[in-house]
Amino acid sequence: MFRRMIFWLLVFAIPLSISANSLAENDNSETLCQSDLALVQVNFPTARANRCDVVSPSTLNLYIDPENKPINDSAWYAFRLVPKQVGNIQVILNYTHAKHRYPPKISYDGITWELLDQTDVEDVSETEIRLRIKLTDHPVYISAQESFPVSKHNSWISKIAASPYISRSIIGKSIEDRPIYKLELRSDDDVQKPYVLLVGRQHPPEVTGAMAMSRFVETLLEETELAIKFRHKYNLIIIPNMNPDGIIHGNWRHNMGGVDLNRDWGPFTQPETRSIKKELTRFDEGGDELVLFLDFHSTWRNLFYTQTDSEQTRPANFARDWLKEVDERLVDEVYKFTREQSPNSGKPTSKNYIYSTYGIPAITYEVGDNTDRAALALAAEIFAQEMMENLLKQKGN
Repeated sequence: MFRRMIFWLLVFAIPLSISANSLAENDNSETLCQSDLALVQVNFPTARANRCDVVSPSTLNLYIDPENKPINDSAWYAFRLVPKQVGNIQVILNYTHAKHRYPPKISYDGITWELLDQTDVEDVSETEIRLRIKLTDHPVYISAQESFPVSKHNSWISKIAASPYISRSIIGKSIEDRPIYKLELRSDDDVQKPYVLLVGRQHPPEVTGAMAMSRFVETLLEETELAIKFRHKYNLIIIPNMNPDGIIHGNWRHNMGGVDLNRDWGPFTQPETRSIKKELTRFDEGGDELVLFLDFHSTWRNLFYTQTDSEQTRPANFARDWLKEVDERLVDEVYKFTREQSPNSGKPTSKNYIYSTYGIPAITYEVGDNTDRAALALAAEIFAQEMMENLLKQKGN
């Protein structure tokens, strides 16, 4: 990236002192460090910044460490600046074991987020990023992605649980004793129907996957002719958040046991994945039937990891046909995606485990980190609609 030397040589305007009544200048709770301009805090859910050096009154150095090593290169960061004076402050992000991945988002209320202007970002190197942040009379949040904490998941779960025929239950607890929630749709208790299983948020930073999953599920629950017909033929199990502890602590990848949950399907060594294994027993015992599995994630771009066309599934060719039908509706200018046929590697991922155990389509739904948020929501609707259409075409439906 072009380095705007003049940007950094203009230094920062001499800050204007303002009253302590409008700024929390005495709020030292959980302060990582502080300069004459601001406090740096990480005392909120999803926060991560591990150490802080004061370089000058207007420059802070933040070090971003992973929870474990080695680790996937998904360097998450989130911190709050509590201003002591109005002005501009420079924050340098230093990654100790990764490269910079997520363009910084900024919020002055912790709710509404936007990209930090690119004129306020300098990529010094892959591991050092300089940010210029405007300080007003309110705290400011900087984060790798919009905030999607456990509380937001739980609010969404409560909203969905109010839908007809949806039940909410706790299928297990995390290492730190947080609930793993399950939503189950059974519109006709006295009729046995095949199930579709959806899971999400195995990896804490993967916010766009969580956004897509929310809109996908909402589309399945709408009062459209298609959704009503689908619910008449199929039941749903939805596990929106498998890693609540990791989200709370701003982890890059793992749960609090230092394990990548999407490498623990089969071993089931962690309480979070054991809760899934327990839920799956209904399909092992020959009672209920599982016909489709989707696991929502985020990565560098929009893609779907599926079985290869040579790997037989029941229903046959579901992934090929489903994604082809979506591709005919979604233009690349709005939402470009690819299908990547990924044979069973033997790794204990959700996709490999479900396919190996049940022989059904087991698909990883990956959303790009920087995909336009309106586009990912629109795409999720279309993917959900075409999934319903495809399953309703299956024999007997």
